[in-house]
Amino acid sequence: MTTGDLSTKQLLTQEERFIFESFTNEDAISLGQQLLNIALLQKAPVIIQVRIGELTIFYTALTGSSSKNEWWINRKCRVVEKFGHSSIYVRVMFEEKDQTFEEHSGLEEELYAAHGGAFPIVDRNQGRVGIVAVSGLPQVQDHELIIEGLTRFSELNSKK
Repeated sequence: MTTGDLSTKQLLTQEERFIFESFTNEDAISLGQQLLNIALLQKAPVIIQVRIGELTIFYTALTGSSSKNEWWINRKCRVVEKFGHSSIYVRVMFEEKDQTFEEHSGLEEELYAAHGGAFPIVDRNQGRVGIVAVSGLPQVQDHELIIEGLTRFSELNSKK
């Protein structure tokens, strides 16, 4: 699977753009709802998950998704937990070194997947407090869905 023209610089800019002053359980639900609205319009066969710490605050599985998508989400989230960056950032980081994550990370492929679709939720004062994840589309589209959802969520909160 290709990540196209994505660069670590571009992906790091996205991560820096979505650092929040605070992020509550209610924020996790609101973000999940934004993602759900986008996915429904696209008729995307995805699972959407928003976690704060170890707790899953928002979860939905749309038609066409399967338990395999849950397996992918868990593997992508482990990458975010281990590296502190989006799962696609980690993949592109290895690609920019002409390496593959699978061969060069030293991590079990059954447990870790550096594929687009998991993104850190960062509180300015507390650091990473959660993860938002999507699985069911090609990896770049999973990532783009998250970015669109975070953008809508941020715009909605800036009007408050």
